[in-house]
Amino acid sequence: MLSYILLSSLLLLVPTKSLGEEKKGDIAEENNYKFFSFNGMSLSVDAFGAVNYLISKNLSSEVALEFNIGNRLYPIAEVGYGLCNTTDETSGIHYKTQAPYYRVGFNNNFFTNKKKPNPKNYIYGVIRFGWCNFKYDVDTPPITDPVWGNSTELHLKDVNGACMWGEVGAGVKVKIAKFFHMGWSVRYKLRLSQKNGPNSRMWYIPGFGTNKSNGFSGTYNLIFDIPFKKQQ
Repeated sequence: MLSYILLSSLLLLVPTKSLGEEKKGDIAEENNYKFFSFNGMSLSVDAFGAVNYLISKNLSSEVALEFNIGNRLYPIAEVGYGLCNTTDETSGIHYKTQAPYYRVGFNNNFFTNKKKPNPKNYIYGVIRFGWCNFKYDVDTPPITDPVWGNSTELHLKDVNGACMWGEVGAGVKVKIAKFFHMGWSVRYKLRLSQKNGPNSRMWYIPGFGTNKSNGFSGTYNLIFDIPFKKQQ
């Protein structure tokens, strides 16, 4: 009977001790949290653009380098490559371009606070500024002049184009394994400025997409963390 009582007492003490240690660990993590601490970097690859190319034949995919400031603010630089080689079924106009594009901005982790400084999974806000300088080709089928009746074709090569745009949105980041995350984002894009050729208008802009005043896009990222020190 005495041995049974002692064994029961020990079993009751075990979870009490582990909860106490966990609480002490949480307090230590909270006390060590610094908003402006540099906690590492990450490299990411957008997989959505490559999959979209199989469907639409328009490629827009990038790699990104992201810096972790206090597990809240993530300044980021993105370098991508856009490609379009398509013919409009209605007009028969062929458009072709390919060029790198660039974005800079930051992500903001909405879930970080002093009581939970390093959440494994979180929702974040997106702000970007993007730009691209590129060349494009335009080929048209014979176009008949309604007045004179003669027909002409346009074959424009290496026309200079440029565009700048802004992006805002939100995303989700989920920890899959140590030093590896996956995530996705949805972004609203607003064209800020553009430069067309003298005799044509660019139809597709690498990094921005179809040339409209605004639009939406998405990313699906594979993220590899590069810790600078032990995460706070």
